Parts: sequence; C-alpha cells; structure tokens
Amino acid sequence: MSQEYPNPELLNSIINEKHAQLIPILKEVDIDCWMIFVRETASTPDPAMELVVGGDVVGQSAFVFSLKDGVLTKTAIVAYFDENATRGKGLWDEVIGCKKGLAEPLQNLMKKLKPKKIALNYSKTDVTADGLSYGMWLILQDILADYTDKFCSSTKIINALRGRKTVTEVELITKACELTEVINQSMAKKFQVGMSEFEVQEKFFEEMDAHGVGAAWQKQGCPSVDAGPDKELGHDFPRKDLVIQKGHTLHNDFGVRLKGYCSDIQRMWYFGKYDEIPDELHHAFDTVKEAILRASKVIKPGIQAYKVDKAARDYVIERGYEEYMHSLGHQVGKQAHDGGVNLGARWEIYKGKTDLPVEENNVFTLELEVRTKHYGQVSLEEMIVVTKDGCRFLIPPQDKWITIE
Repeated sequence: MSQEYPNPELLNSIINEKHAQLIPILKEVDIDCWMIFVRETASTPDPAMELVVGGDVVGQSAFVFSLKDGVLTKTAIVAYFDENATRGKGLWDEVIGCKKGLAEPLQNLMKKLKPKKIALNYSKTDVTADGLSYGMWLILQDILADYTDKFCSSTKIINALRGRKTVTEVELITKACELTEVINQSMAKKFQVGMSEFEVQEKFFEEMDAHGVGAAWQKQGCPSVDAGPDKELGHDFPRKDLVIQKGHTLHNDFGVRLKGYCSDIQRMWYFGKYDEIPDELHHAFDTVKEAILRASKVIKPGIQAYKVDKAARDYVIERGYEEYMHSLGHQVGKQAHDGGVNLGARWEIYKGKTDLPVEENNVFTLELEVRTKHYGQVSLEEMIVVTKDGCRFLIPPQDKWITIE
C-alpha cells in the first residue's frame, strides 16, 4: 500500500495548520491580501498550492487570503467543475463557482476587500515562490487593471510559510528520515563486491516499493550511487560500468517521500575490515563529520545563513582540502529542496537567500564533501531541525565508516 502521499484527512489537517500560520506571517510582512492565481495545475503547478490548497484545479482559479483586524478570510474562486471538490475540503470560508469566467467575481471580491497590497507568487530569488506564469500575470493585469499598483511579491510570505514547519510536519519529516535509515541499513546487507551502481539502485527501488514510499526527487537519480574513486559526486545517474570493489568506498545520496514529506540523507560505506581503512579516508571522513558538527553548534534562530556555512567551510579549508562548490544546506519539507533560506556562501548563485536569518522550526540538511588524493570523494549529509536555542539532528548522524567485509 502506497504511503507516498497523505490521506485527505491528514492533508486537510496540515493545510489548516498552515492557514493558521498565515495570520502572524501576514502581519509581520505587512501584507493584507495574498492571491494564488492558477489554471490547469496538473500541467503547470504553483508550488504554493501544496501548502495551502491541496489537489489540482482545471479551470482558472483564484485562492485569496485576506487579513483585516487580525481575522483571516479565505476565499476560493474556481470554475464550476472544480467547485464541489474545492468546497468538499472544508478549507474555505467562501467558495465561488464560475461558469463563464472568474473576472467579475474576482473584481467584486477586490472591491469588497479594498486591499492595500496584493501579494502574488513571483520571485527573483526563490523558485518555490515563483509559481505565477507570465501568461497568468498578463491575464491578471487585465482583470485587475485598477489594482496593478498594489501588486507585490509574496516571496516573504511563502519563505516563512514553507520554512516554519508545524509539529505535524516535523514529525512526518522525521519519520521519512527514520525510514531512509532503515532502508540504508537493510541495503548494507545486500551489497556485494562486483555489483554495479545500477544494480545497487535497483535494489534500493525494491526496498522503496516494499515500504510503499516514493523517491524524494527524480527517481533516476534517487538514490544516486557512487562506487569507487572514479565517480564525481553530484546529481548523476548510476552507471553499469562502475562496480563495487574491495578496498573501495560506496556513497549514496538518498531520500524518500513519505505522506507528502521528504528526507535527504547521504551515507558512506567501505568494503573491507575497519582496520584496513587507509588513514587518508579516516582523515577525510573525520573532516566532513566535524565540519557538520561545527555547523550544528553554530546554527540558531536569527543567525544569518551564510555564517553557518562559513563555520563548516573554514574548517574544511583549515584541514587542507579545497572548499566544496555548493551550499552547506538547504531546507527540506514538501520537497527535498524546499526553497527559502539557504545555508550557503555569499555567491551570486545564492543571492537573496544566504543573508536571510535562520528561523525556529526550519528543517535543513548539513552536507559537504572533500576529495581525497587516491580514494575519491567522501561525503555525508545529515538533517536537523532548528530549535529555540540551537538545533537537533532528526536521526543520529553517521559517526564512523560503515564497513562491509
């Protein structure tokens, strides 16, 4: 039985939790109206839909959240063939079904609300807040021609809403992490010298099917499998020509989707006895492990994200390795890469994300790799949730090489 996505009751419960979060968030960012404007979301989804709407719509739809005098009003304007399903979720104060188009109902709603600002899902910095297509933007400009001067980006709303995980969300992400570790441990009993990366991945797929979970990202690369010293770690697909060999390492980057929430964990194995592990590999592993630990001791609510990355990056360089060419960590939730604050360096690629402050209940990865001279790369990835005064690991981090004799 599939456990990849939540049942309707659990989904609606989580969405109601996210709706409740909107009241303080809208106050903080000083926005009184947020609109999600979509059509045919099975083909062109808006990432915000999964947070506060759930499910798909076919016709043009506007989901409007309005805050006045501390009271949140939720209105769904949908095509008539989407009306019953939308109303049946019980999430909305008002559901308006439209047979010939939503222009007039939406105009009437704006006249009633008299918003000072209308936040829309476009963003230069965050893909999860950039769901409004250009075509729908043009349509909306025509429908609400008298309100275009009130349009603004909803980036801050969505960053906060996605990032501040509820108790239920943290529980589900933790369960996904725990199951990821169960599968990794089960797989360790199936690894054999001579197996190709492709064969290893197929075994992982069998385990995932047995547990009824999906891949946390594109299945062809989840898990990624990297055998031996000749494979560059990254978002690559397993190969049939690279095989496990005695005296070599095996790395994977793996996550599952459980009831709509993801994990993202990396583990390292060595094929041979523990006392046979070369000092070069021990030095690399200890460096990665300690860098992650140092970052975990620095992170806390309010710290700028780049400072967390710096704690790990400086240590890696101090230990004699080149710096890793990615961010130390990203948020995880509905997606493996869940947008918002990024624990990275102040590089152009992360502009607008790494100067932001970390918040309580953000869930991050802490991940990095170093390259050895003779044995390839050594990489680990752990997951944490930010607490009031620090963080805690969602599952115990890998603290030494896992050997397979």
